Amino acid sequence: MDQPTVSLGQADELVLQVMRERGYPMDDFEQRAADISVDYPEVVEHYRAGQAVSKSAASSEATTEDMRQGLVHYRALFEELLGADSETDRGEVR
Repeated sequence: MDQPTVSLGQADELVLQVMRERGYPMDDFEQRAADISVDYPEVVEHYRAGQAVSKSAASSEATTEDMRQGLVHYRALFEELLGADSETDRGEVR
């Protein structure tokens, strides 16, 4: 059985874990978003949108489609956060 609320929560936790490993401050969402916008300006809106859906899901206000979109947003951010290392490892310049 699909559990989109659980999946969305896990995606949120995974992104937070990667951000913590990368040294982003974890106390304040707005500060994290501001810091991400410096390093990854093209995906900061994905982070904001994913967080908004997570909050809606936590209060049972998000539809299944909303949660699917939230996962898409988190995936874009996650891929960008991890993509920087893989490109560097391959010798590619961003």
